[in-house]
Amino acid sequence: MTRRTAFLIFFFGTLSSAVIFLLLTIDFHRKKDIYTDTSALTEQVVAGKNVWKKYNCNDCHTMLGFGGYYAPDMTKAFFRLGENNIIAIVMHPEEVYKNSFRKMPNLGVTEKEARDLVAFFKWTGNIENRQWPPQDEKYVAAYRMRESAAQVLTKTDIVLGACGGCHAFENQGRDVAGDFNDIAKETTYDRDTLVKLMLDPDSVDPDLGMPAQNVSRETAELIADFILSLK
Repeated sequence: MTRRTAFLIFFFGTLSSAVIFLLLTIDFHRKKDIYTDTSALTEQVVAGKNVWKKYNCNDCHTMLGFGGYYAPDMTKAFFRLGENNIIAIVMHPEEVYKNSFRKMPNLGVTEKEARDLVAFFKWTGNIENRQWPPQDEKYVAAYRMRESAAQVLTKTDIVLGACGGCHAFENQGRDVAGDFNDIAKETTYDRDTLVKLMLDPDSVDPDLGMPAQNVSRETAELIADFILSLK
């Protein structure tokens, strides 16, 4: 290869790459409203983003591929955890994670800030990001199935879509608050009490520290039946 040939390969290779990058950038900006779901970009979502920045959540967590890798990726956290669980975690992490190897400090997040953060997580979880992170797509699918067709939920769907943020079953979900097999063996609650526990936990056991779950009564009944079936 001559010096001139090498130069031409370098020159046209660099030029073509620059042109492709420029075209992709233009295409992205033309479709910005689609990718960022600007119609859902409310003042509360912006406030939630400011809470995320205020407490330097990126030091430990990742969002849209940016941040630390000590704690879980939060891009699709809304689907993985649910509103009330997120609020409980950010306001009282020392209680939620008291039995977990991974710890989170109590940063003094207020209830309003926690709700703003939920709005931010919900917006982030719904924007078009090419299904990132891929490991959380199972939670997204299960959550949406729970919302649209609770009656056809499988055991895995129940765990991932409603309880997988804190509970585990057959290596699915996160074992922060116990595996369903163990819970089923130890519980003395009947079906109605289990349903009430999910919808209004303080009325059953104020010391449990479990937030009310964002599920319909129908889904709560399915989960109760599922737990009792494991006895």
